[in-house]
Amino acid sequence: MAKAELTILALSMFAMLFSVANGQAAGGITALDPKTNKEAEELGRFAVGEHNKKGNQVEFVQVVQAAQQGTKYFLRIEGLDKGQKKKFSSVVQVQSGKKEMLNFN
Repeated sequence: MAKAELTILALSMFAMLFSVANGQAAGGITALDPKTNKEAEELGRFAVGEHNKKGNQVEFVQVVQAAQQGTKYFLRIEGLDKGQKKKFSSVVQVQSGKKEMLNFN
């Protein structure tokens, strides 16, 4: 899938996250509280680490929003990029204990 398609997919998933009622929306998307969900924080750190393997130098600060649909996690991450605070979107898939970053922008 092209990067533009993944970006559109990620943004669509975040738009659906805002329509979540009672923690779950149609389509099986479940909002996660990034302040209490340790897995969301771990996956945020993982996503930043994978992004940095490509020559980037983002410093993880925190996960500010998180949602899960099946094996995919949709994360909104706050990080420092060259000393400036920025927000990034990432999609991470977890299957059989193996993590794979599908998108980061």
